[in-house]
Amino acid sequence: MGYKHGLEKKKFDAEWNKNERLYHELGMSNEQIASIKEFDYDTFCSDRAYFEKKIDLTDVEDKLQSNEFSIDEYNIEENWHEYISDSEKRKKLSALRPIERRAYYLNTVMKMAHRDISLILLAPRRSISRWIVKIAEILK
Repeated sequence: MGYKHGLEKKKFDAEWNKNERLYHELGMSNEQIASIKEFDYDTFCSDRAYFEKKIDLTDVEDKLQSNEFSIDEYNIEENWHEYISDSEKRKKLSALRPIERRAYYLNTVMKMAHRDISLILLAPRRSISRWIVKIAEILK
């Protein structure tokens, strides 16, 4: 079932009307109430963006649990540098974030598509592509 923004906004407004009356009864100033409402609305908008963009990961989880993919976490982070003889390249790669090195590993060694890597690492496909290109340029 999808996220229904109108319904959620209506619930938010109803809850806030109730809270606003309570805050006035408790003697809070309008400035204090406005700042609390602003914070709550920002949180509501953040939650809304999350729920609207949330995707079902059951297909990816099933694929990962099957024998089709077996990710060796130790090999990803610990052994990649053993295959690079150029110390300058090794130094540049060590400076990168582990998630970037992992994306490159999953793409080149595990032969995973950018879409699947994006779902596993919870990062946008555009970022995955940039990381892979950046590491490929370092390794030239």
